[in-house]
Amino acid sequence: MFIFSASSIALPISLVRISAELGLNLTQAGSLGFVASLEQFVVLLGTSFVAARFGKIRVLRTGLIILAAGLLLFTLSRSWLAAAAIMLFIGLGNGLLEALLTPIVEDLYPADNGSKMNLLHAFWPVGTCVTVLVFGELLSLDVSWRHLFLALAAAVLLVNFLFPSSRKIQLPRSRADFSHMKEILAVPRFWLLGFALCFAGGAEAAFAFWSASYIQLNFAALPRAGGIGTACFAAGMAIGRLASSRLAGRFGLQKLLLGSGILGLASSLMFFSIRSLPTLYAFLALMGLAVACLWPSIQSYSARVIKVDPTILMIFLSCFGIPGYSSATLIMGMLGDAYGLQRSFIIAPLYLGMMVVLLLIDSRLPRTSRLKVAV
Repeated sequence: MFIFSASSIALPISLVRISAELGLNLTQAGSLGFVASLEQFVVLLGTSFVAARFGKIRVLRTGLIILAAGLLLFTLSRSWLAAAAIMLFIGLGNGLLEALLTPIVEDLYPADNGSKMNLLHAFWPVGTCVTVLVFGELLSLDVSWRHLFLALAAAVLLVNFLFPSSRKIQLPRSRADFSHMKEILAVPRFWLLGFALCFAGGAEAAFAFWSASYIQLNFAALPRAGGIGTACFAAGMAIGRLASSRLAGRFGLQKLLLGSGILGLASSLMFFSIRSLPTLYAFLALMGLAVACLWPSIQSYSARVIKVDPTILMIFLSCFGIPGYSSATLIMGMLGDAYGLQRSFIIAPLYLGMMVVLLLIDSRLPRTSRLKVAV
């Protein structure tokens, strides 16, 4: 999860330098993330069949190799078209990691109350925080982004070699058949929570993807400053997820989700009144804290209230989260070109508001889905 995060945040923190070198506008820059995420949606749909056939661990390790190859090839790009094409390799690798990391934890801890899931996902913002600080500093020292991507590719390969083999970890087999998938799609609550995850992912993307560029462009700052801003957001997320791993058992996932969503919605509206960099740093830390638990907790909560195969369920839910994340990056790039990058951050409160509405509707439903599906 740490290296998955590092590979995902490497593009946003380097985006200003990449855009300048390749001659990209904000829409084209945002579309690089969108291309990879769009492919991840397709990959997620097919991963359940592949994982059932070859095993989650083997497929996950293959994803690491593909991701390393994509990062290596990205260092060779000389145009937007080449960069977008190579992002397909990165998207394929990230899609396999996104599909399987969360279900593996669910397999290992089937009775988890959300604590282990939030603990796993805490490694995402930690990876983000470390990467943006290191990349931001090195970019400010005029180290080429191509060299940084090359080093990251080597790190991904190292994780692949260190990852335990499928012979050492026994996981339950997933029920990957069309009849079961149809049963999941027939549960109304699945769609409700799926769209909630979609909007949660979009709100997170607004700050994770565009904060570094916003700081560099609006405050005429070095990449170091952009890295610090994204690191503040990531640090807030790390603290939030570590705290959520404890609070989930005390207050329950439903209350934790609603409380975090309302806090995030209220906090996001403060963005447009911020005029100084230190205040923006504090704001980003608060936003990271507010949205920290949303993605992992919606996944874990869904597995508790919808009685179906958790692997297929979580993969299907990620099929909502990934488009939500990517749609925010692309829409904000388009709005940034048309009205300025600051105004494009209106996406965050809009997405969070829609998520809160969906969670409030869910809170009025029975504790578990009325449709009992055979596992």
